[in-house]
Amino acid sequence: MNPSTHSPESGNVAWHTPTLLRVAAQLVVWVWRWNSDHEGQRPWLGRFTSHIAVALTLTCFVLIAGMRLDALVSASESADLALLGETVQAMNVTASVVARPYYRGTAQTLVMRRAQSHTAIPERPRLEIVTYVVMAGDTAETIAEGFGLQPTTLLWSNAEMEKAPDLLKVGQVLTILPLDGVYHTVEISDTLDSLAEKYKVTAADIANCSFNTLPEDGQLVVGEKIIVPGGMKPYTAQKVTTYEGPIVEDVSGSGLFYWPTSGALTQGYWWAHRAIDIGGSVGRSVVASDAGYVSFAGWTDVGYGYLVVVDHANGYQTYYAHLSNFFVSEGETVAAGQVIGAMGSTGNSTGPHLHYEIRYNGYPTNPLIYLP
Repeated sequence: MNPSTHSPESGNVAWHTPTLLRVAAQLVVWVWRWNSDHEGQRPWLGRFTSHIAVALTLTCFVLIAGMRLDALVSASESADLALLGETVQAMNVTASVVARPYYRGTAQTLVMRRAQSHTAIPERPRLEIVTYVVMAGDTAETIAEGFGLQPTTLLWSNAEMEKAPDLLKVGQVLTILPLDGVYHTVEISDTLDSLAEKYKVTAADIANCSFNTLPEDGQLVVGEKIIVPGGMKPYTAQKVTTYEGPIVEDVSGSGLFYWPTSGALTQGYWWAHRAIDIGGSVGRSVVASDAGYVSFAGWTDVGYGYLVVVDHANGYQTYYAHLSNFFVSEGETVAAGQVIGAMGSTGNSTGPHLHYEIRYNGYPTNPLIYLP
């Protein structure tokens, strides 16, 4: 075998020694010429120097960014470990206590009514009847939610609120039951059976309620208050003075309703709040949702404050309550979108907002069904 070649059986390509020598010689000559030919190097250096500089700069940025990221990750991991340690320690001390909002309210502002929690109590059943003083920004929904009750329980536990179920005022004192139901004041003719029938429960429900102290003979004491667990009352719509002026002719609404003002929805439609509340600032424009005539404009004694009622002469009426001012009079024809008043906080109100109702044949309906 020729010593200048490798065996084909080894799996390598055979190379002749003269070929390797020629390649090495050409490489040496090329290097020598390159080192000697400075004029020839200049175009190459001018072309690639900027590219090399950019590449080095990018490499430096990548390395520095990687180092900073590693440092941030390490710091984050350390903070997480410290927080975890504090949490575990706190859980060991108060493992049996879970906090939740007790009630919510805000300071009054000119922006909108907004509820926020400012007190917390442990998650445990209340064993007594308590009272709560209404604060700025409160609604029946937020108060009830904070106490773990239905809004209707507030309504059926407070006679003043029951007269105007959706109209609270700052400083109003509410009775808060420990469970959902009705807080009833016993009258002469009341018996367990009559109360059970009235509030749609059983006599045993009332008698077995641990919050009631009833005589052994089952006779109720007149004037005493008892809790009717799970009791319910029928809904009665609040009525406002009806327009008694001359009949307004050639006026009829389109049946299409538009938003009466801009702002955030601060209270929705529920059993005892047959309306929506739109929060905003005092003085914000309030417009008629549809064409019609003004059937009421003025002050009310039922909690609405300054109120405008527009009759659309097609079975529908719209109510605009708690206004700071109104710019129409009874019997006046209004067009859809016409400014009729300004938002305010008059009457029973805990902050600037518009109380807005759509009634059909005198019965309040959900405005959100009609509004775009």
